Amino acid sequence: MKTIRTSILGIAAFSLLLLPVGASAQTPQKGGTLNIGVVSDPVTLDPAFFASYFELYEQYLIYEPLLTMTPDLKVVPGIASYKQVDDLTYAFDIKPGVTFQDGTAYDAAAAKFNLDRMLDPKVGSPRRSDLGPVASVEVTGPLSFTVKFSQHYAQFPLVMTNRAGLFVSPTALQNLGADFPTKGVGAGPYKLESWTKNGQMVLTAFDGYFKGRPALDKIVIRPMPDETLRTASLKSGDLQLTDLVPPQMLGQIKTDPNIAVADLPGLGFNAFSINNTAAPFNDKKVRQALLYSIDKDVVNKVAYFNSGTPSYGPVPPPVSWAFDANFKPYKRDIAKAKQLLAEAGHADGVSFAITVVASPLQLRIAQIIQAQAQEAGFKVSVRQVDATSLITVLQKRDYDICWSPWSGRPDPDGNMFNWFTKNGPNNFSGYQSDEVDGLMRKARASASQDDRTAMYKQAQRVISDDAAMMFLHFDSTLQGSRKTLHWTPYPDTAFRLGDAWLEK
Repeated sequence: MKTIRTSILGIAAFSLLLLPVGASAQTPQKGGTLNIGVVSDPVTLDPAFFASYFELYEQYLIYEPLLTMTPDLKVVPGIASYKQVDDLTYAFDIKPGVTFQDGTAYDAAAAKFNLDRMLDPKVGSPRRSDLGPVASVEVTGPLSFTVKFSQHYAQFPLVMTNRAGLFVSPTALQNLGADFPTKGVGAGPYKLESWTKNGQMVLTAFDGYFKGRPALDKIVIRPMPDETLRTASLKSGDLQLTDLVPPQMLGQIKTDPNIAVADLPGLGFNAFSINNTAAPFNDKKVRQALLYSIDKDVVNKVAYFNSGTPSYGPVPPPVSWAFDANFKPYKRDIAKAKQLLAEAGHADGVSFAITVVASPLQLRIAQIIQAQAQEAGFKVSVRQVDATSLITVLQKRDYDICWSPWSGRPDPDGNMFNWFTKNGPNNFSGYQSDEVDGLMRKARASASQDDRTAMYKQAQRVISDDAAMMFLHFDSTLQGSRKTLHWTPYPDTAFRLGDAWLEK
């Protein structure tokens, strides 16, 4: 019997129950090519500038995090081990003999190079915010270094399992210069062979991978925005793994004896950034009117076919210590929405455009929002952009409201700080709140989980009252694979395939 390892998030914080969807332990077979279908290409292969949702698929293939997060969200040693020396200091020891894919030594000097680069304001990396209040990075030996903070930052080990912990080869970065974003060189299990944008990315096994050469010879990642084609290719066997099973096809796919579905609660959210900086949504009452016009239960039923759950804020149910199940503001109220529009001087209605990527699921969501908002007096159009352009549209605030997916983090800080602090790199809405900014910074520096919980809940209430964003849905991680593929799904939807293998 074929095997897929999956997990279901438990009730306790950071606790998952791993359930095999098949039986039997088998000896991994070596060789073969894994074909993966995804919604979109990444924008860049430089982890210092990862900002698009769609870079999730390559980030743990080309790069290896300094520390590792397990499927049950625990931090364990990876390329390095660590200890917390005191409240403000973390010491790291790198495994001997680790190299980047170009042969450059992965040592303490390379780690400092990467951290200093991300922290340099002249570089402009969004990782600077992820890294928090770092005061200094000091090399203490060939394979050892310390990171010191100006204030407590308990989330730092988790941060080192993600994008800020993905280090590039300093040699490759310097030699490739402006070409590095298309040639990424890390220490992950697979190295880049070729990348034809909007065609395919070919990755080959890295013989020098510190855990040993991966079983697969190659991974081919194909951007396939058409969900019907992507699913049909999985069913035919042309693909062995897809990033997303369309919710409306979930029942059909689960009956296919050759396909397994990883179906587990995710850590992220599906939301729409609302442009707080330009008319009509620079008026709080207009933003509130929009939120009162939307029925999230209808979105969940019609667009997501009751997979996942409606969301009312950025903290998902799996982060149970900070999630507030009773927080459900903005129950649909058309009369209230019309009243708020009238108070804002728009009794005759106001126009706006919904920006989504060109996918059937996003178009369905946009059409639901369009129909419901028009009942309140809004005049709504739908604008579609290609997925690789989405991050640019958001960063330039070239929208009225725009789809803003987030893969999520296992700590509320990762779902809130960059989104709602005044200069946060994901504050696409241009939201400005002294109170929320202060709460985010205090929560990040607090050593008390109870205090942090209270601050996150208070911040969520203020964000909601200000109608800073329109939260719609906590997605389930729905990823489809052929049963010949042995791999481990994760709740953040990222592919970690260093130990994956195919039955022949």
